[in-house]
Amino acid sequence: MKFLLSFLPLLLFALPQISQAQPLSVSDIVEVTGIVITPGQNGKVAPIPFATIAVENGLRGSYANMDGMFSIVVKKGERLQFSAVGFATQEIVIPEDFEGLYHSIVVQLETEDINMAEVLVFPWPDRNNFRAEFLAMQPTQAQNLQALAEGKLSRQQLLAMQEEMDMDGRENASLYLRQQASSYSYQGQQQAMPVLNPMAWAQFFKQFKKKDK
Repeated sequence: MKFLLSFLPLLLFALPQISQAQPLSVSDIVEVTGIVITPGQNGKVAPIPFATIAVENGLRGSYANMDGMFSIVVKKGERLQFSAVGFATQEIVIPEDFEGLYHSIVVQLETEDINMAEVLVFPWPDRNNFRAEFLAMQPTQAQNLQALAEGKLSRQQLLAMQEEMDMDGRENASLYLRQQASSYSYQGQQQAMPVLNPMAWAQFFKQFKKKDK
């Protein structure tokens, strides 16, 4: 009983708020579609991929695709903010008296330079620590460090590391796409025998010479 009495004032306060919240009708919303572009070189426009579209003072938004195309459903009268890294933000207001369910626009963003403060990166906590470390370093120690760095960056060392390292994600993706393209080129017909392919023989002899080394 005490719980109900304590909950009653909160319920009475919330009833007017609930009664004021009216559901949106179809005439109150509009689907905004379009493309985000920027002036490119030689006077040609270029799309801005993955530009951000946000509703001002709201938690809703969307983003453009690789070609700069976007689509978002908003209420009439709302303000949309278009932004992308390296471009100035632009705002567009959807007219409240717009008639129709679909509204197409072309948004052009201008490039914007971002000036960042100078940042100095040191491998020591401060200048005093650097000074102490530099003065404590012996000439022979510095020469040994230089010789070690040159040995790690030598051509033979880099080639040896290349032979031992596995392919990264980019190389694996490139190999997969090339294999798919090769299979698609023989779609509907019998694939040629590698024995008759001179490129396959060249690859074979190349791998054979590597193993001899």
